[in-house]
Amino acid sequence: MADGATAVEPGPEGDIPVAEPAPRRPRRPIDGVRMLLYGGATALVVLGAVFAEGSFRGLATDLAQLGEQVPAALVDVVGFAAELAAWALPLALVGILIWRRWVRTIVELLAAGLAAAAITVGASIWLETYAPEQVERAFAPLVADPERAPIPALPALVVAVVTVATRLKSRRVFQVALLAVAGTFTVGLLRGEASVAGTLVALGTGRVIGLAARLIGGEQLVVPRAADIVRALVEHGHRVRRVVADPVADYRRYVVETDDGPLGVLVLNREIEGAGLLSRLVDRLRTREEILPRQAVTMRTITDRLTLIGLALEWAGARVPRLRQVIRLDAETTLLVQDHIRGRPLRELAADGKSDELTDEMLTDLWQQLDRMRAHQVAHRRLGPSTILAGDDGHIWLLNPSGGEVAAPDVALGTDLAQALVTTALVAGPDRVAASAVRTLGAETVSRAVPLLQALVLTRGTRRTLREHRDLLAALRDRIGSEVGGPPATPVRVRRFRLLSLVTGVATVVAVYLVATQLSEVPIGEVVGQADWRWVAVAVVAMAVNYIGAAYAVLGFVPEPVPFRHALAAQVTLGFVRVVAPVAVSGAAINLRLLTKAGVPGPAAAASVAAYQLGAVVVTVPLIAVLGVVSGLGVSGLSPSPTVLAATTGAILAGGLVTLIPPIRRRIRKFWDDFARRGMSRLLDVLSRPRKLAEAVGGVLLQTLALVVCFYASIRAVGGRSDFAGLAVVQMVGQTVGSAAPTPGGLGAVEAALSAGVTALGSPAAVAVPGVLLFRIISFWLPMLPAWLLWTQLQRREIL
Repeated sequence: MADGATAVEPGPEGDIPVAEPAPRRPRRPIDGVRMLLYGGATALVVLGAVFAEGSFRGLATDLAQLGEQVPAALVDVVGFAAELAAWALPLALVGILIWRRWVRTIVELLAAGLAAAAITVGASIWLETYAPEQVERAFAPLVADPERAPIPALPALVVAVVTVATRLKSRRVFQVALLAVAGTFTVGLLRGEASVAGTLVALGTGRVIGLAARLIGGEQLVVPRAADIVRALVEHGHRVRRVVADPVADYRRYVVETDDGPLGVLVLNREIEGAGLLSRLVDRLRTREEILPRQAVTMRTITDRLTLIGLALEWAGARVPRLRQVIRLDAETTLLVQDHIRGRPLRELAADGKSDELTDEMLTDLWQQLDRMRAHQVAHRRLGPSTILAGDDGHIWLLNPSGGEVAAPDVALGTDLAQALVTTALVAGPDRVAASAVRTLGAETVSRAVPLLQALVLTRGTRRTLREHRDLLAALRDRIGSEVGGPPATPVRVRRFRLLSLVTGVATVVAVYLVATQLSEVPIGEVVGQADWRWVAVAVVAMAVNYIGAAYAVLGFVPEPVPFRHALAAQVTLGFVRVVAPVAVSGAAINLRLLTKAGVPGPAAAASVAAYQLGAVVVTVPLIAVLGVVSGLGVSGLSPSPTVLAATTGAILAGGLVTLIPPIRRRIRKFWDDFARRGMSRLLDVLSRPRKLAEAVGGVLLQTLALVVCFYASIRAVGGRSDFAGLAVVQMVGQTVGSAAPTPGGLGAVEAALSAGVTALGSPAAVAVPGVLLFRIISFWLPMLPAWLLWTQLQRREIL
């Protein structure tokens, strides 16, 4: 019996009193999907209104001209009736809810209505006061009337409250709501008192707020209770003696003791519709279709699939609970009545660590069932710790076949075997499982499943359990390999694409956009035309040396052998990655990934990256001070603008607030504990080696001085004559500003700081601006293409 289960014993006179846990307010997963869809549609309307303002205005004009052809008296009557209905409907809904004593729903209804109205009013005020003229014009009604807001609040309120009160299922209520919303908008568009964009945004806002209220607060429970289920079973000929509430992972479930034996009753209600749809959609995008289970969204398709696949598995020779009856309880609830099998799911055996409870006979029974399923081309697709049951009768039973299919492809059948191998190995260990599977199924059949032993193939429950047994997949592959002999199998490609590839694609689009927008404002022709190409060549060579110095600096803090060419290529890729992320973040992320991919343990890799960044500060700050004294410049006048300071301060405060969230704080604490335990001692070991210390410090100095030479050569290339020490101070301070600024590559902040610094040295703006632009072209924009090419190659070779 599951935790929290409730037993219902027969009463003294043979009746069956029902006592079960207090009803909960279910949240329908499909509401989350709908909210995202309506929110996305509303956002598209806003974008369309901004970029196609003329089309929206033209449509509104056409509707207003149509209104001139409609009798004014008819429009006035419809408008009066619609407005009256809009005002009366919320009050009527509150009255109905009071009569039904749904107090919590009343609070949620009022909160949703007020929130929708407040959002639309705030949006209207912004449009009329602060929005750009083009945006304001897209939402403004044709008829100028101070009493008519660009986004009407009352219809949004009506849509929100009706969405919250949808469980009333009153046809009259929805008829009145339709009159209120459709009548108000129709009259407004015909009179020119409402805009098409404002009308659609009001509808979308009300719907999104109403769905959000339903998700947050849940819905008033109207699903049948245990007494209703018992009554339905009795009406269909079952003599019920005892009921036990025994919910499973996906469904409400009752174990019903009858005179003919125990029955398991699955309650399929509309509250399960859409469960896991978003996560499965993400999996569908990432993973080949043959690997994933079939997804049923509506209650009807879930019922059909459980029934069909259950019968197909039984026909194929698998051991599944026999379906006794399907009962339609009401319009929203169906009962699946099956035999109840006494036993324990493998997740309980794995949790207890009692591997001896999963006997060799049970393993053989499981492999034989999978062999019969393969012969009949029927796949289960959800074999995991919750769906494989070790029965008290000594047999293995397969539960919840909602994701299965008939006429299944070979990949799906192999996936079933891979899922079963991993699930049983969590309980009985890789050695017993591999030996049993090969003995029963044969080496050829089992070897075909080895390429599918990947995390993406497994059910979510299995993946969660595997987090505590990270080496099990590799151990199982090796053990099967030793049983069947021959070379190790090549894993099947189950991903459509890697998440990192998607990020790369998005980053490429962003980078192209930034290049197009930023360089369109740069007078490249003038800068190149007046540049001395000898100094330009020096700047380009210095920039290349900068990457060499950075590679040595990173490797100086890593005692493990990491190929220098890989480290050098990783530093070059920063020319692409920093376009779409702040410099400090992108640099740390790339170096950390380089080291972990090279086999350096995570805490040790993090310690090396942190030491590299700390070493850069320790070397650079004294160097700035010394050069500042030599040049007589100091760092006054090179401070960033108030905007940069405000943005940086905001980012620091945001990071501080994020650390107040308990899960994030625990992760930070765990990371620091790992760093202090393993990383700190490792760093001290590195610092105690003179050769590695010289490599690290020398690399930082080479990287810093190479950038200074690049900057100096860029200024000389356009005719500047400032001294080297002064320009070195300007460049290092400007680079520090760029690292702190929360913009990709420090765009804007670096240019402003460097230009101000060169001007402070006495150079005119006619020299300072072109020189800084030339430096940014060589150091920031020019490396972007080779960096992108290296980035894609290093990903493909799994170096990054």
